[in-house]
Amino acid sequence: MNGYRVMLTNPTPHTREMTIPSGRTLGVNGDAIRTQNSVTIELKPYSRVAVVYDHHGYRIVDHATIDDIHIIHDDVKMIDIDGGVSSRVPISMKSDELNGNKASRDSFLTQARNTYTGVQENQEKRMGGYQLLAQLSYLRSQRDEQNIGLYSPEALNLRYDHGVDTIFSHVNSGNISIMSCIGSGYDSAGALQMSVRNNTTRELRVRIPQGCMFEQAEWTGNQNLVVTKEEFVIIGPAKEESFPLHASCANRSAGAPSNDEMNVTPFIFNDLGESFQNQDSVWRSFDGEGSRNTSL
Repeated sequence: MNGYRVMLTNPTPHTREMTIPSGRTLGVNGDAIRTQNSVTIELKPYSRVAVVYDHHGYRIVDHATIDDIHIIHDDVKMIDIDGGVSSRVPISMKSDELNGNKASRDSFLTQARNTYTGVQENQEKRMGGYQLLAQLSYLRSQRDEQNIGLYSPEALNLRYDHGVDTIFSHVNSGNISIMSCIGSGYDSAGALQMSVRNNTTRELRVRIPQGCMFEQAEWTGNQNLVVTKEEFVIIGPAKEESFPLHASCANRSAGAPSNDEMNVTPFIFNDLGESFQNQDSVWRSFDGEGSRNTSL
């Protein structure tokens, strides 16, 4: 046997998320294994996806890092963040200008706000997205050197959060308000500290998906954070709750958050097979092998 395959099917006209939990048994008798990580896949309407595991229970994937994702379109002028297409909008800038200086960073962020459609940025609600896309594109452009531009979420291994019970969906709908969202440290249960308020008259069960991305509120040069373990929080009617989240840093070449204000984003980073095993695997998935020569 070359591997273990699980077929996920979405027979509905709506996009759905499906999860294969950690610890699920695959195979029978002496050939049986247990999955080592939870895998969440977004399935388009009427689609099927095969998820393949090796003999150790780890998912086998074609891509190991963001940089392995092939660009399908590099002649577009606008990017729909929920478009599902791997694309890039070129930026007229030389590779040696991408050295972390304020002018190049400001240029990327300004052009991001003029290029991406569908981002519902609201600093008062602690909702972001533009800066995360700009920063990940900035770093991929540095690593590539020849192809400088703004990349689509698909090209950055991100998918749009379509969940109805996730922290982003609840903040976006107004069901909950983020009172504070502070990043401090990395690869720990308290790297992200949140305080939220339930604005409804009913109890809410809020899901924070594995791969949920939080961006720096300001482009300080410190790293963004990614939640590495799916978690749930119960918030009573009209109550406020504070809780820690296990998160890892997403950009090896930058500093760790240090009591930094963070924003929730509509993006989830896809597991590339071993993305969330530890801090080093997170960095490899985001930054590949060329991260030490980049600057955020």
